[in-house]
Amino acid sequence: MKNMIITLLSKPEVAKIKFSFGAISINSTSFQNVKNAVTTGKITVSYNAKLGAGRGIYRYTHNTLFAGFKATAGNADREALLVHECTHAASDIAGKKMLVKESEAAAYIAQCLYFYYKNEKAIKAGATPTFKNNILKSTWSIAMKAVGNSSLSAADVKPLMDAISKHPLYLKRHSAKVIYDGI
Repeated sequence: MKNMIITLLSKPEVAKIKFSFGAISINSTSFQNVKNAVTTGKITVSYNAKLGAGRGIYRYTHNTLFAGFKATAGNADREALLVHECTHAASDIAGKKMLVKESEAAAYIAQCLYFYYKNEKAIKAGATPTFKNNILKSTWSIAMKAVGNSSLSAADVKPLMDAISKHPLYLKRHSAKVIYDGI
């Protein structure tokens, strides 16, 4: 599991991810810091079958990334999901304090950017992702804006924050504070 994350975070697509909004800034250094923390054991990676094959979670209180699968080979969706969770880990390493919806917005933007860079050739040729998740649908245009200009405004991110706030997974906690405490 550890090697799966280290390999993923070594990919050139991850190195291309760069965006900021408000006080949040994510870039290649953010992911290099996560890779180093996983390599040194400051962040552990664990398989959790109870999550299901399409899920992952980062627990900042335990500095642990859990995945509901053991491999990502050839699966850009799973890799993008792990980038999402590694974005939470990057915020933890930085000791960022933010709202759940801000944390999730950053993670979803990174997830979509990874998906874009992984499939860049096909997308530039006219392919369009068909996300089933409404939050990912809301994120796509924002991520595409970040490809051209990494500095996103509050207005750019507002539709995503609204989608997160209305999603059943975040409905009761979207405005709760996440106090990432470092690792």
